[in-house]
Amino acid sequence: MQNSNIKLIIIVSALALTGLILTQLFWVMKALQLAERQYNHRVDMALEDVINEMLGNSDPLLLSGQKSLAGGTELQDITFFDVVDTSKMRTLLNKYSDYHKLDKSYEYAIVKTSNDSIIYSTTADFQHLTRKMIHKACLSCLWQNEYFHLAVYFPSQRNQTIVEMSIWLIMSTMFIIVVIILITYIITTIIKQKKVSEIKNDFINNMTHEFKTPISTISLAAEVLMQADHESSNERLQRYSKIIYDENQRMRLQVDRVLQVASLEKGDYELKKTAFDVHQVIKDSVRNLCFETCEERTTVNYHLDAKDHIINADQMHITNVMINLVDNAIKYSKEDVVLNFSSINSDSGITISIEDYGIGMSQENVKHIFDKFYRVPTGNIHTVKGFGLGLYYVKNIIESHGGNISAHSELNKGTRFDLFIPLDTPI
Repeated sequence: MQNSNIKLIIIVSALALTGLILTQLFWVMKALQLAERQYNHRVDMALEDVINEMLGNSDPLLLSGQKSLAGGTELQDITFFDVVDTSKMRTLLNKYSDYHKLDKSYEYAIVKTSNDSIIYSTTADFQHLTRKMIHKACLSCLWQNEYFHLAVYFPSQRNQTIVEMSIWLIMSTMFIIVVIILITYIITTIIKQKKVSEIKNDFINNMTHEFKTPISTISLAAEVLMQADHESSNERLQRYSKIIYDENQRMRLQVDRVLQVASLEKGDYELKKTAFDVHQVIKDSVRNLCFETCEERTTVNYHLDAKDHIINADQMHITNVMINLVDNAIKYSKEDVVLNFSSINSDSGITISIEDYGIGMSQENVKHIFDKFYRVPTGNIHTVKGFGLGLYYVKNIIESHGGNISAHSELNKGTRFDLFIPLDTPI
């Protein structure tokens, strides 16, 4: 899949996800507004029920502003509170708040409509409340001489509305989160698969390049041998035969390396443990590699300070680990090769450091150097050969022995590998 297609998928997915979230938020806000309107309607019904019951239990003469007295006397002035009993109003408010499933935690006041002056209130702060938060009901049916209204405030109205919708809000949020996670996972998987595909393509290209040279060399040497006559010297025949043998061995080692990695993935290998000197393995690995590839300007420094350097491990695999690390240190060094080897004992094991002062690598590359098939990008230059399997093999072998390995590197300053191996590795 091309980069442009992946970018298009990411952009379209991001836009679709953004649209989905905005649409969901819009409907959530609409649902909250609808729930608030329903709550307000229930409050209005409760206040209407309170006033109707007070009206039904009141004396008609009191409602008209008159009061019947003993002996038939009338026209005596009465006050608003002779008609409206605030304690009874509180009782009725509690009753119908419960009936209409409203919050019983509320404050109310009786307000003179003409100038909004409060003549009775259950709290001193009632006059500071926002009008949008207050529910009103006219009291003119209870007292007709002047206009008054009942004002009720529910402090936790918004909270109660949210609680009533909590299950839908939670489900909506969960679905959005699930969609975000799935889209993120899909896009991440596409990107990872593209990287894997590129790495595998690089592996195939590298493998083709690695095999192309020995195959060409073998072909030329075989052609010379086929054209040789009886007068050809044995020395010449032996030289070309050795070329064929060496190139064949080179290809066999490359194939063995690929098969080793396949065995690691399948887990069908067994560690054959023996006691051996890991310091000697390091020196033998350096000597064997330098015998073939090291130049005169190669300096090797040993600081092998570990007192306990006899380990119980698979000597063949540990030797391959050392060869891989030493080979990398040589290949990625500059013209003047300087290799430092050190060891110390720690935590019932031995820590070995292999350091070079070569080309180094960026921190982004350090994160991936132990990945299968990964090679530090060098363009189309094939001066450094390999399949990107060596460090993957090294990491798996060290971890199978119960140890660990880490890399530290800086561009143009060099690289250091630190590996820890227990003296007696687990079975």
